[in-house]
Amino acid sequence: MSTLVRANAWLENASDWLNPILVKETRQALKSRQFIITFLLMLIAAWLISVFGTLMAGDRLEFGSAGRELFASYFVVLAMAIFVVVPYSAFRGLLNERDQTTLELLNITSLSPRQLVWGKLWSAMAQVFIFYSAIAPFIAFTSMLQGFDVALVAFVLVISLVVTLCLTMLTLMLAAIPQNKQLQGLMTGLIFGGLLFVISIIFSIVPWLLMETISFDETEFWIGTGSFLVAGLSFFFLFTQIATAHLTFDADNRSTGIRIACSMQFFLYWLVFAVAQYLLGRVSFSGDVDGIVTWSVLYVAVSGFFAATEPDFVSRRVRRGIPKSTLLRLLIIPFLPGGHRGFLYLLLHLALIPVFLELLFVGTFTGSHWEGWWTITFLFYVVIYVGLGSAFGRALRRISSEVRPMHVRVIIFILLAMGLIVPSLPLLFGPREYEWLSRWLRVTNPIEILRLMHNNAYNRDIATHEIVTIWSAAGLGFLLNVRPMWVGVMEVLRHQATPTHAPKPALTPDS
Repeated sequence: MSTLVRANAWLENASDWLNPILVKETRQALKSRQFIITFLLMLIAAWLISVFGTLMAGDRLEFGSAGRELFASYFVVLAMAIFVVVPYSAFRGLLNERDQTTLELLNITSLSPRQLVWGKLWSAMAQVFIFYSAIAPFIAFTSMLQGFDVALVAFVLVISLVVTLCLTMLTLMLAAIPQNKQLQGLMTGLIFGGLLFVISIIFSIVPWLLMETISFDETEFWIGTGSFLVAGLSFFFLFTQIATAHLTFDADNRSTGIRIACSMQFFLYWLVFAVAQYLLGRVSFSGDVDGIVTWSVLYVAVSGFFAATEPDFVSRRVRRGIPKSTLLRLLIIPFLPGGHRGFLYLLLHLALIPVFLELLFVGTFTGSHWEGWWTITFLFYVVIYVGLGSAFGRALRRISSEVRPMHVRVIIFILLAMGLIVPSLPLLFGPREYEWLSRWLRVTNPIEILRLMHNNAYNRDIATHEIVTIWSAAGLGFLLNVRPMWVGVMEVLRHQATPTHAPKPALTPDS
């Protein structure tokens, strides 16, 4: 009895070191009706599969591949719980904190937003581990049957755990974004639809699980698996930063963590591609690399789109965190909050794409390859729309203080939509009479121009004045933001670091 008492006391002392949100959420989740029903349904479904699967297998239990078939059935039961129930319950759990106004009470405690997010996450993962423990005896039963592949089972279970981790953090991120009642209902419907899509993917994986084996000794398999894990974990880190930022009060630094996560993903993206190219052999630019460049530019455009549309104002709390070292200040300038520094962040990452291409494919820009001009034009279109939109939003903020980042982002979307639609409008009045006008206006449509350049139609279908117009518009978008970027840089370099503890005034006879 004394041993049990000492163990209980040790567990109570150890629980004091745990995240309070983790303890609270785990207690509530394990007592909730949703968890109990899911757990019982899992056990009932697995038991029925064991009984009827064994009866239907017959002689295949000894001479066939019944073990693999039973494992596929158990995996479907497990996947329904960990891919659908757990992420959705985590989403509703954090959303209820906002609906019941308990989130404000948590913000005034000593708990940080990161602790809140991680507490919710690990509470959900505790449920996942319980579901794994519930299905483990049934999987152990299949290991005694023919056709059971230990390597395949271990691989599937580990990958499923990573996917569940990313899905749960994604739903927590979406729940952390402030929403009104209408948007909450829409977001709930979208998440539920997305989880139903995940269910369809689960059933499409079942035939793959029934194959003979997977090639663990092939280089392509490990490159694909490594790329998947790197992408999943990097997005997990990004989702964590976004969720933490939206739970942080407005005066705090909400941008640096997100920008660092985006930069990390950008560099990992090219690093994985370079490693894969080194291991698999060099590939041609026109084969697979055009897709790599497209996704890279689009990712930088999206991350820079959000960074460049932030307000230029920086709170005193953020300014107090600026380091004293000049070198450190130069390094962190693009990552500090502010739309002017956000546009600099965008330009720096766009400039790195041609550098990486030239390093991987020597002669892309120094030779006579049109793919290099296609990449440069793609980058210029990003500078045009984001640069003009951010400059216009900055002008609107001078007129009214009610202009929010979402308003500026809508303006950029409108500019892009007009650029895509306007070239087609003259054709509505006469396909032949106004074809010249549509051809003249198509320079605003990046999809059409990039398609023609990708098809090596530069000399035939794209006029020189169109290229000059694109380059001039990109220069205008850059020039309109030169002065704000300079102000953002000098604001950091000239900042006078304030001491943490101000010296007390000297005592005088009058005091």
